[in-house]
Amino acid sequence: MKSVFLCSAAIAVAGLALGGCAGSGGTRVAKTQYDYQVDQEKIVSVNKWANDRGYSVTWVNLPRKGQKEANKKD
Repeated sequence: MKSVFLCSAAIAVAGLALGGCAGSGGTRVAKTQYDYQVDQEKIVSVNKWANDRGYSVTWVNLPRKGQKEANKKD
């Protein structure tokens, strides 16, 4: 009986600890400014190509411009 109580207490503590980490938002919350190095033209082009063919795109890492292109602001 004592081991069941200790096991359930350990699971509860682990659940609370992991739940707090998951609820923090991580890097998604910190990134609110527009990043000029993101290649918007490529994103639009790839999304349109995929949409025309019945696919959808989920961007995990957004495409980046080269250093020279990022320094050119229109």
